[in-house]
Amino acid sequence: MQNKSIDTSPLVPAGLELKGINEEKIHYLEARIIRLGEICNELNPYQAISDDFKRSLREFNILEFEDPFKITNALLILLEDTIDELHILKPL
Repeated sequence: MQNKSIDTSPLVPAGLELKGINEEKIHYLEARIIRLGEICNELNPYQAISDDFKRSLREFNILEFEDPFKITNALLILLEDTIDELHILKPL
C-alpha cells in the first residue's frame, strides 16, 4: 500500500486570492451592517410586527416574533458580531 501525498499548495498566489476574498467579505459585511442598522431603526417594540418586517428578520435567521425585546437583543448581537468581524478584516 503506497502512501500518496496530496498537493495542498494554492493554485493562485495566496496574497492575490485572499485579497479578492477579503474585499468581497468586507463589502458584504459593510452592507450587512447597514441593513442591520436599518432594521434596528425600523423596529418599534410597542407596535405589531408587519409581514414585510418579519421577512427582513428571517433574512438574519430571526424566526420568533413574539418578544420584540428579544428581537432587539438578537439584532444587536448580530450587529456587534458583524462589526467585530469587519474590524478583523479592515482594522481602523
